[in-house]
Amino acid sequence: MARQRKRRWRRIFVPVGLLTLAWVIGLFLFVERIPVVTTDGDDAVRSSTPTDAIVVLTGGRGRVERGTELLARSTARSMLISGVGANVSARDLIAPQKLKSATLECCVTLGRAARNTRENAIETAGWVAANGVTSLRLVTADFHMPRSLLEFHARLPDVKVLPDSVKSENVRLTRWWLWPGTAFLLVGEYNKYLAARARVFVTRMLDRR
Repeated sequence: MARQRKRRWRRIFVPVGLLTLAWVIGLFLFVERIPVVTTDGDDAVRSSTPTDAIVVLTGGRGRVERGTELLARSTARSMLISGVGANVSARDLIAPQKLKSATLECCVTLGRAARNTRENAIETAGWVAANGVTSLRLVTADFHMPRSLLEFHARLPDVKVLPDSVKSENVRLTRWWLWPGTAFLLVGEYNKYLAARARVFVTRMLDRR
């Protein structure tokens, strides 16, 4: 009986241990993939490639500012800000000194339908199709970029998506495991990324049938 119990426990703990180890390794690899935003020189290089459009995902500081700066430089001809609240106007997001009124009126679209990253991609796909966009610069937080790219590539397979990350002030990517707030955020983002990856995989398998 004792041997049978040991075998049962082994059958439980060995797979669980292996899955846990794989999850931990995947977490560290995921964090390593998060783009690091460094210097102004690097910023100039990132901004040099033109695209048809800029897409900004709301939800964090600096994102709309980054998209506005790129549009003001004529890096793209139009900009979609996805995930905007119902009562928020364009001028609530973009100050007059940051962008001319003529550019704001002709070239900035506020997307109000999205409430999460998957819906950001869906909303953008509709806007891209309506405006003949073949390339876009995606602006979001650094830690949010891997999942955003996953969702956007799934919804926009024929559109070139150029990532343009915004540095998160309170997220420390160097030795991140020593900072509880950062570690909690990254673990949550990693789990969301795994869920999104699984959903995209299942969807593709079903589409092939």
